[in-house]
Amino acid sequence: MFDWVGCLLKALYCYGFLIGVSNFEVDWKTGRAYKTPKCTTLAALINFLTMALLIVYLSGNTQLNIISKSANKLHEYVVQVMAVLRTVAGFTVILYRWRQRPQLMILVRMVFRLFLHRPQTMRMSRWVILSKVITVCISDLLQVALTLEGLNHLGFRQIQGMAFQFAMAALTSFAITQHYLVMLFVRIQYQILNSELKLVIEESRWLSYHSPRNGVFMTRCCYLADQLENISNWQDQIQSIVTYLGEVFGVQGLLAYSGNYINSVGTTYLTFSLYKYGRDTIGLPLKSLILSFIWCFFDYLNALRSHFLMLSIEDEHQKTMRLLEERTVFAPGLDVRLEQSFEAFQFQLARNPLKMHVMNMFPISHTFTTAMFSSLAMNTIYLIQYDMENF
Repeated sequence: MFDWVGCLLKALYCYGFLIGVSNFEVDWKTGRAYKTPKCTTLAALINFLTMALLIVYLSGNTQLNIISKSANKLHEYVVQVMAVLRTVAGFTVILYRWRQRPQLMILVRMVFRLFLHRPQTMRMSRWVILSKVITVCISDLLQVALTLEGLNHLGFRQIQGMAFQFAMAALTSFAITQHYLVMLFVRIQYQILNSELKLVIEESRWLSYHSPRNGVFMTRCCYLADQLENISNWQDQIQSIVTYLGEVFGVQGLLAYSGNYINSVGTTYLTFSLYKYGRDTIGLPLKSLILSFIWCFFDYLNALRSHFLMLSIEDEHQKTMRLLEERTVFAPGLDVRLEQSFEAFQFQLARNPLKMHVMNMFPISHTFTTAMFSSLAMNTIYLIQYDMENF
C-alpha cells in the first residue's frame, strides 16, 4: 500500500532544507540523524543570505507599518511591535537550529526509537498530520497572496517589510509544525499505552476475583508483571521526550507564545479600528481585508491546535494515573511480583510527574489556559479604551 503519510513527512523534511531550518539529515529506515557537509553548507548559505537581506533592508528607510499611510500612531505602534516579534522569532529559530543541532539529533533518535517499537503510530495519526499540513500550507500561501496584493496599494519599502515579516513567520511556523508533529506522536503513544495498560488492569482484576489453578495463576501473574514493567519503561521514555522537547524548544516556544499573545491583542484591536474608523478611512482594500481575515483564521487555528494538543497530552497522563488507581479495588491475593510492579509504576509517576512549561516561566495547563484567555480579553479592552480616549 502506498505510504502517502511518509511521503508527506519527507516533503516537509525537504522543505526544511529549502528554507534553511534543517541542518542535518535523517535516515528514515533506521532513524539515524547525522551531519553532512552538503546539508551544513546549504543551510549556512540560506541563513547567511536571509540575514544579509535583512541587514540591507534595515540599513535603509525601514517601513514597518504595512497597513496604510493613514493609520494613526497607535496603529503604527501595534503593527511595529507585531513586526518586531515576528522578526525576532524567525531569527531565533535560525540561531537555535545551529546552537542546538546535537540536541535535535538526539531528539530525532529518541522519537524514531519509540516509533520502531510502535509503528502503528503513523497509521493512527495520518489524518491529523494531513489536516495540519494543509492548514499550514494555506496559511503560508495566504501570506504570499497578501504580499502580491499589497503591490497595488503599498510602497516598495512597505512591500519589502511585509515580505520579510512573512518570511520570518514561515520559519517560525515550520518550527512550530515540527514541535506539533512530535507532540502528536507523543499523544498517540500515550493513547496506545493507556489502551494496553487498561487490558493489563482488566485481566489483573479478573485474576484477583477468579483465581485459576496455581500453575496457571502464577504464569499469568508473571506475564502481566512483565507487561506492566514494559509499559512502565515505555511511559518513562515518552515522558523523557516531552521533557527533552521542552528544553530544546524552550526559547522558541517562549517567543511563539509571546508572539501569539501580542498578535492576538493587536489583531483584535485592529479589527475594532476597522469597525470604528471604517475600511476607507484606514485605506485598506476589500480584497486585502478578506485575505487578512482568512490568514488570521488559519494562523490562530494552527496556534490553538498546538496548544490544545499539549493539553490533551496532560489529559492522557492523568488517565494513566487514574487507571493505576483502579488497583485499589482488586481483591487480595495477587502474586507479590505483580503487586510490586503496580506499586513501582505508581511510585515512578509520583516521583517524576509530567510538567510541561515554557522556560520554567509559566506552565502549560488548563488553569493557565483560562488565565491566558482572560488576560487577552483584559489587555484588548485596555488598548481599545486608550484608543477611544485619545484618538
